[in-house]
Amino acid sequence: MIKVGDVLRLRAEDWAFGNGPVAIRVSHLRHGHDIPHVTMIAVMGTFVSGPRAGQMMLLSVFKHALRRPGVVERDGHTPESRS
Repeated sequence: MIKVGDVLRLRAEDWAFGNGPVAIRVSHLRHGHDIPHVTMIAVMGTFVSGPRAGQMMLLSVFKHALRRPGVVERDGHTPESRS
């Protein structure tokens, strides 16, 4: 689904206690990614833009949001745009 190095472009409703859109580069998957019945993944990452660029944050991201087109970028491309 996601891996270290991916950039997640999330809307406020994509993460717990979301107070706005964020773009983070994944540095660590903490828990939930490998447990099918868990609805959230704890992701540690670094803001890639905005006033908090470079700062670390731990987010609880809803798994269903990661399936939406454009949310996950890998190597500068969204997986669905690669051929």
